[in-house]
Amino acid sequence: MKKKFTRREVIKAAGAGVIGLQASGSISSGLIRHAGASAEEETHKLLMKGTVNFKGFTAKEITPNDEFYVTSYSEKVPRIDENKFRLAVAGLVEKPYDLGMNDLRAMKDKTEFVTLECIGNPVGGDSIGTALWEGVTLKRIIEKAVPKKGVVKTVFYAEDGYTDSIPYAHSLSDDVFLAFKMNGEFLPPQHGFPLRVIVPGIYGMKNVKWISKIELVNHDYKGYWEKKGWSDEAVIPIKSQILMPMDGKTIPPGPYVVGGIAYAGRHGIARVQVSFDEGRTWSDAEIKEPLSTWAWVLWRFEWSPPKEGAYTVTVRGVDKAGKVQEKGSFFSTSYPDGAKGYHSVDVNVGTG
Repeated sequence: MKKKFTRREVIKAAGAGVIGLQASGSISSGLIRHAGASAEEETHKLLMKGTVNFKGFTAKEITPNDEFYVTSYSEKVPRIDENKFRLAVAGLVEKPYDLGMNDLRAMKDKTEFVTLECIGNPVGGDSIGTALWEGVTLKRIIEKAVPKKGVVKTVFYAEDGYTDSIPYAHSLSDDVFLAFKMNGEFLPPQHGFPLRVIVPGIYGMKNVKWISKIELVNHDYKGYWEKKGWSDEAVIPIKSQILMPMDGKTIPPGPYVVGGIAYAGRHGIARVQVSFDEGRTWSDAEIKEPLSTWAWVLWRFEWSPPKEGAYTVTVRGVDKAGKVQEKGSFFSTSYPDGAKGYHSVDVNVGTG
């Protein structure tokens, strides 16, 4: 049985086992449709790929639903009858209204690969994953209600009692949407069935599950975790992680492929660099084209250790704006705005 960590639990032993990481819709820029193929056919092909072998580095570029991390502010998983479900749109609007799931599915205009991460995820942790989400842009839902002037925040209410918000201007972005499918299937109960929010580039706390109400307000609404001091902006910084080799592994002498993931939100990853001498020197890794603007990248580096012995392998990312990943410190924690720092693993090169 998988252990389910609470959203803000500080995990001191960062999980190295993340190698299991894991149609009217607008298909993301990372997808190239073959002539004559429908969006649904292309989606199916992508999801059937399963494990990807990137020149010797093997990983799951798309995280299966049953392996996707689960966090929640409570242990409650609402059981919602989709036939009775209504999404209410209220607050500072001229025309408050509600929609059923059939209405929402008929409005589908978004199909996007998006990487999500829990704000409590430590450096090297496994509360991160990438899935293909399908739904309807939030902007369309909001504009249908005819917003009044003076709106500051868009607030999301969940069926389990959880609430959170994002700036109103952000909620009008074409990137933010309400999802009802995950990897080609209707949302599993633990991932928000029948409807959840997807806010790319923002930590998972803002990607509210089991959403049943949207309210436009004229004040700076603070959600459950923000009231406890967690970041309200919740922007995911540059992240990179080593998936192969795992910490403590002994590898044979000779060429060895080191690999992992990296993510940089809206800017995207431009470079991934690895070090084998505790950061004194860095070498550029090879990067696989991401599935979309909002998805992580896979990276690999073919390493030829100069001799047998103990090594520390470290990784860092550089985004397309030229910013280098923050180094962090020994005392860095996830609180209040997410973990920062380089991920490292210790390995031994030898025959035994």
